[in-house]
Amino acid sequence: MNRPSKWARMDWPLLLNALALCAIGLLNVYSGTRVHGVPGTALVTKQLVWILLGVGSFFAVYLLSDGFIEEATNGFFLAVILLLVVVLLAGKVRGGAQRWIAIGAFNFQPSEFAKIAVTLALARYFSSKYRYGGIGLREVLPAIGLVLAPFLLVALQPDLGSAGVFLFILAGMAVVACVRWKVLALFAAAGAAAGPVLWFFMKEYQRQRVLTFMNPELDPLGAGYHVIQSKIAVGSGGIIGKGYLQGTQGSLRFLPEQHTDFAFAVFSEEWGFLGSVLLLVLFLLLVYRLFFLTVRSQDRFASFACGGIAVFFLTHIVINMAMVCGLFPVVGIPLPFVSYGGSSMLTGMMALGAAANLSRSRFTFQGGGGKGREIVS
Repeated sequence: MNRPSKWARMDWPLLLNALALCAIGLLNVYSGTRVHGVPGTALVTKQLVWILLGVGSFFAVYLLSDGFIEEATNGFFLAVILLLVVVLLAGKVRGGAQRWIAIGAFNFQPSEFAKIAVTLALARYFSSKYRYGGIGLREVLPAIGLVLAPFLLVALQPDLGSAGVFLFILAGMAVVACVRWKVLALFAAAGAAAGPVLWFFMKEYQRQRVLTFMNPELDPLGAGYHVIQSKIAVGSGGIIGKGYLQGTQGSLRFLPEQHTDFAFAVFSEEWGFLGSVLLLVLFLLLVYRLFFLTVRSQDRFASFACGGIAVFFLTHIVINMAMVCGLFPVVGIPLPFVSYGGSSMLTGMMALGAAANLSRSRFTFQGGGGKGREIVS
């Protein structure tokens, strides 16, 4: 029987959902980067270029041959680790952090690509160790070691926000991969106990962020300024918002980083509670689709990878929105497809391309969890 073409097996709902979020993000970047009464087009043009490059990267990954992503996972992981080392040795410093590699006029952030590399590496490892009855402690320890290298390299930049995402991905994928609940409880307790220890390794500004998270009024013109202005922007939107381009917190520059980390605050001020709910629904549909692909796939690596990618997006969405609303400490976590940024855009689109690639065929298992005979879905 002839197989349907790759285009016939394309997961169009996944791509269209992402493009809808990109369109919202493009409008939001324009609003967030303009000065009151003066149009802002420079970053909008760049963001449009990143979107087009992102769509290109989506199809480039989607059109890879069956099995290539799994086979290339280890090489991709090692390449990203090398890039993280290069960042520490010769990376571009901005705002006291060394997180970027400059290539001509473009800067990219390897830590964003490391999140997907870790997700795929964990998917490959867990799929090779899976057994009925759940994965035990002995099998989980090497997975922790796998995450430890990128975690430390990113934390040294310093970027504890992105480093923390690796831990959330590990925890989420442990659930997807059916790690035994006793093992999950053990590591949850260990993580809680490690919290006070982590405090002593934080830099002073990072400690200040935690303190102002608990009480922003401690330093309303310093460390607490971001959170206070963000909450004002979100609250002032009311039910229906002030209207597109009518927000003041962003255009009058009261809100810092309004086109990147705090893009959701700009959106909430202009579109209000109802607009924010609509945006949240679009994000939930994206995550739901990824979890649907996780359940549908009968290949373990594909299933675990799609589940990990779902966790990756869910972590960014929850942390960013909670941060903007003052429910989480301020960290440099972008809102996928809505925040301005090339590395974030390319990473998100590549992740969705990988999910679409891995989900376009169904498989049956052969033996102990390796590749199986392909069945056309």
